[in-house]
Amino acid sequence: MRKQPEVTDATREAFVNAFFQLAKKKNINRITIREIATLAGYNRTTFYRYFMDVYALVEYAEDEFLQGVGKTLEAQGAEGSISEDKFFEVVISCFHENKDRISTLMSEQNRSHFLRKIEENITNQMYREHNDSPKQRIIMDIYFYGVFHAISTNLQSKDALSDEDLLDIIQTLFHRWFQPEMTQSA
Repeated sequence: MRKQPEVTDATREAFVNAFFQLAKKKNINRITIREIATLAGYNRTTFYRYFMDVYALVEYAEDEFLQGVGKTLEAQGAEGSISEDKFFEVVISCFHENKDRISTLMSEQNRSHFLRKIEENITNQMYREHNDSPKQRIIMDIYFYGVFHAISTNLQSKDALSDEDLLDIIQTLFHRWFQPEMTQSA
């Protein structure tokens, strides 16, 4: 007999929440399954029904964030075509809404992996036609990796720029460098 989806989702979320609670106190590479299961109120066997290991849990949390961004962008796109400017407003908003989890996912131990995943997800959705050109691929790597790193760093900074100032920098970089370079190398 299969459990109800609500129960399954709640159990999975309990493991994810326990992981993020532990990550506030210790390096994510040192968190054990036993610690996660104990904090979540389950045993290790139950953990393995949901995740193969801690890295699979992190992967799930990353995917969950990216799906949330995707759904928000789809909703915005349903109202009409989404501009680059609106795109980054949505992304910054999603980062704010998930600030605690983002700070863990963007930790020193996981940052490169998560940024690469974000960048690949976005370029595959928005710039599929440019993936064949090595020069355009490098331009996209530099731009998106830099932008998402800056958003994350700003979010975690006690002297953070306002969202408007950050968006202004991102938009200026897009219009003065990214867009012209992408067009020129097409």
